Amino acid sequence: MELDGLATQLAAEQGGVLRRNQALELGLTKRKIDHRVTTGRWHQVARSVYRVLSMRSAEDRLRAATIALPGAVVSHQSAAELLEIPSVERGLAVVTVHTCTTHRFLDVLVHRSHDLDPTHVTEVKDLPVTNTARTVIDLASVLRPRHLASIIDDLVAAKRLAIEELQAIAQEVLRRGKPGSAALRELLADRVDGPEANASRLERLGVQLLRDSGLPGSHTEFPIPWNPRRRFDLAYPDSKLAIEWDSRRWHTQVEAFDRDRERDRQAVLNGWRVLRYTWRDLTTRPGDIVDTVRSVLDPER
Repeated sequence: MELDGLATQLAAEQGGVLRRNQALELGLTKRKIDHRVTTGRWHQVARSVYRVLSMRSAEDRLRAATIALPGAVVSHQSAAELLEIPSVERGLAVVTVHTCTTHRFLDVLVHRSHDLDPTHVTEVKDLPVTNTARTVIDLASVLRPRHLASIIDDLVAAKRLAIEELQAIAQEVLRRGKPGSAALRELLADRVDGPEANASRLERLGVQLLRDSGLPGSHTEFPIPWNPRRRFDLAYPDSKLAIEWDSRRWHTQVEAFDRDRERDRQAVLNGWRVLRYTWRDLTTRPGDIVDTVRSVLDPER
């Protein structure tokens, strides 16, 4: 294959760009490289980096940026898209580089950071990408707290993120003045204490509702007496009352549905009552939930 064909092939794999040293390794001379730039066949887009092909997509721009910018890592919204984190804007090209390096590239938003540790980076589609926990931390600087909280809770519920992992990286990188630090610290503070630290948003809000209503103390993640390997979401063992927070997202599989119903039947056989509540129940009629639980705990009230 002729040299231009080799250069085009390599550039196609790199989002459309080629580094000068790569062109030299392919066999092009400095003179030939300069001629291609002078005649407009190649366009210099960064120091010793040339655009050989058009960058047609955000992924092309990301690949090009990670080739052109020293140590560039896909981050923020772009990392969220590659990691399939829901509810984050798609189609952006965002990378992070070290504070001391070049921070501009054509049609790419470049953040600078001095605390991006190699352990915070994974690989997706042959691209260096911030891992899930670091991506969430970076998103704190560009998303509203409620939006970020929803993302965190969904990832935890899907068992794609552990609060402890998020907290560990946050302790490394959060600092006064860093955008999003205060909001993220507050979100973590709400989630790191207590046995429901890794619970879904539905479970957390349900527990909070019952606590705020002045009901007696309950036990979260309570071992089922006749099957200790399994747990009730919440229980009042003295009254033999269990509460299950049913998220539609995690309870639509037939096998899981059948297993839950079998657990309810076993509860009845062992003298327990099980109340099941959904997100709609919690958000549209929280008072009914409180009244029902209170009446079961204290039927003479």
